Amino acid sequence: MKWGYRLMAMLLAIMLGAPAQAQGRLETGQIRSASFAGSKIGISPVRNITIYLPPRYAEPGKRFPVVYFLNYFFEDQREPFASHGAKTLLDKAIAQGLIGDVIVVTADFTTPAGSAWYVNSPATGNWEDFMVRELVPHVDATYRTLATRDSRGIAGDGPGAYGAIRFGMRHPEVFGAVYGMQPVATGPNIQPTHSRPNFERMARATSLDDLKDDGFSLIFTSIYQAFAPNPNRPPLFFDPPARRVDGRIVVDSDKMARFQQGFALTALLPAYADNLKSLRGLKFDWGRQDTLVDHVYGAQAFSNLLAEYGVPHEAEEHGGGFRDRHWGEQGRFYTDLLPFFARTLLFEPPVTPGERINAAHAKLRETMLSNDADARARLYRADALSMPEYQPVLQGTRQIAAYHRAMRERRQVTDYVPVASEVFDLGDTLVEIGTFTIRWSDRADEERGKYAYVWGVERDGSLRLKADIWGYFRPLADPAGFYTAIPESSAIPPAVADRALSEFLRARNDRDAEAVRTKDVEAKLVDYTDDAIFMPFADTPKRGMAEIRPYLTAYTAAGSGATFRDVRVWTLAFENHGAWLIEYPKFRVDWTAGGQSGIVKGGGIRLWQRQGDGALKLHRQIGTHDYVVPPL
Repeated sequence: MKWGYRLMAMLLAIMLGAPAQAQGRLETGQIRSASFAGSKIGISPVRNITIYLPPRYAEPGKRFPVVYFLNYFFEDQREPFASHGAKTLLDKAIAQGLIGDVIVVTADFTTPAGSAWYVNSPATGNWEDFMVRELVPHVDATYRTLATRDSRGIAGDGPGAYGAIRFGMRHPEVFGAVYGMQPVATGPNIQPTHSRPNFERMARATSLDDLKDDGFSLIFTSIYQAFAPNPNRPPLFFDPPARRVDGRIVVDSDKMARFQQGFALTALLPAYADNLKSLRGLKFDWGRQDTLVDHVYGAQAFSNLLAEYGVPHEAEEHGGGFRDRHWGEQGRFYTDLLPFFARTLLFEPPVTPGERINAAHAKLRETMLSNDADARARLYRADALSMPEYQPVLQGTRQIAAYHRAMRERRQVTDYVPVASEVFDLGDTLVEIGTFTIRWSDRADEERGKYAYVWGVERDGSLRLKADIWGYFRPLADPAGFYTAIPESSAIPPAVADRALSEFLRARNDRDAEAVRTKDVEAKLVDYTDDAIFMPFADTPKRGMAEIRPYLTAYTAAGSGATFRDVRVWTLAFENHGAWLIEYPKFRVDWTAGGQSGIVKGGGIRLWQRQGDGALKLHRQIGTHDYVVPPL
C-alpha cells in the first residue's frame, strides 16, 4: 500500500511539475563614503555594493545572518554573481539545507592597481574604516540583519581571503567567523618579494598606465600603496623597500622591516592571536598544485604559527591549483565555505550568555564610536557604578553621562575593539571579563587594556550595565586628561540581610590593609584561588598563583623603602549571588619615601567564589588607580 501512495505522488509530481526552487534576489546600491577624502590615487567616495537576499527575506519581521565576501584582484562587487554563479549556488545551497537563509554582501574594494588590501592607507584611502565604520552599519541599518558579530561572517578569495583573515584579527567584535579561500601574503616566502616587481619600470613610471602590461609590478604597486605608502611621492605614492642599482637589487633593511611587519599575516599574529581565539570559527584553504609555491609555503607556515599560539582553526590543503577549485557545485564556495558558516554563525537571536553579551556590547561599542555620551549612559541602570582608569568611582547615570561628555570635549574615540575572554553566568547577572584596544582622535597610537563589565538581566531579557571598570596595560602619559571633577557620592550601605557578608568583607579588607602596611605578601595571597586572575593597575593580567605570587613579591619589594602612614581598604558596595560574590572595593594609601610623600587611591571589582566547604575565595580581581589632584 505504501508503494501505491508513493507511485501516486510521483505521477502527480510529473503531471503538475516539481515545485520550483525558492529564489533569492539581488539588490544593488551605493554608499557615499567619508573614508577616501585623503586618497592620493583618486578613489571615488561612491562605492557600489551588491546584496543577495535569501528566499525567506520576504517573511516580515524575520532577521538573518550576513556573510561579507571580499574579491580577487580587479574583481568588483558584481564578479561573484556575474562570472561565478554565486546566486544560483546560494539558492541551491539554501534549498538543499546546506546553509540556512543568509544575506551575502559584496562591495567594490578595487583600486586602479588591483586591490585595496582592505587596510587604511594615506595613499589609497581608509578601506578598513570603510568596512567596519560604514559598510557594516549601512547594511545593518538598511536590511533586517542579526546585527551581532555572532551572526556576521567574512570570507574572501586570494587578497580578499587575506583581508578576511586580517579583519578577523583586528575586528573580532565585528566578525565572528572567517573563511579564506587560498589567501595570499599569509607568511614568509621562498622567493623574496623584492624579486617579483620591476623596480626600474616603477622608478621610470609617469603614471600607473606605464605598468599595465606588467602583472607583478602592478600587483606590487597595490601592495606597496597599502603597506609602504608615501602620499608625498607621486605618481605611485609609495616608498619601495628595494631598488635596482647597476643591475642588482639593493634592499633598504629598515623599509623592508616596516613593510613586512605590517604585511604578512604571520608578522601580525603575535599581537592579534587572542582576538582570533575569540572567533566562533576560522578556516582557510589552499591548493597543493599552486604553481606559486610561496602561497603553499606561506599558508603552511601561518597554520603552524596559529597552532604555536594556540589559535583554534581549520587549515586544509586540497589537490587543486590556484583558484581552480572555488566555484561551481563542486567548488569550495559551495562544498566548504557555505557549510562552514552554517555551523559557525548564529542564525537566530542570541540565546547563550556569551551571545547575549556580544549583542549588548555591540550596542555599547556603537555609542562609543559615535561619541554619544547620553546614549552610552542609557545602557546603564540608573544606580550603576562606573570605574574608569584615573577617575574616582561614578555613581548613577547622571555622573556617568557627565564624565563621558567631559571626555568627548577632550578627545573622541575613533576605534574600540573589545575581546571577551570570560563570561560568568550568575543568573540575573552576567560578568564579562576581557581585553580591549582603543584609539582616540588626539593621538596616533592605540592603547590596550583590560576590562570587567557587570551586566544585569532586565525583565524583558535585555542586558543593562550594573557596573564596569577598565584600565590600561601601561601608565598613560597624561592621567590628568582622563580625570574630570565630579563629586564622589557617599558609599552605598550593604543590605541588612547581608550583614554577615558585610562583616566578612570588612575583616578581609582590614587584613589586606594590614598586609600592605607590613609588606606581608603571604597574608595577601591566602584569599586567592589557585586559578585566580589578578589584573593590576598599568600591567597585564597575572594568571594563577605561579604568576600572582612573583608579581606581588616584586611589587612589594619595589616599595620596601616606603613607609605607609595610613592604609585603608573598604567596600563601596557588593552583590550576593550565592555561589558568587561581587565586591566593589576602594583603597587609600598615605605614604612617605625618601623625603617625599603622597596619596594613592583607587578601586576595582573583585569576584569571590564560594568553595566546596562554603568559604569564599578571590577568583578574579581587576584594579585601577584614581588620579590624585595635586594640592594647591
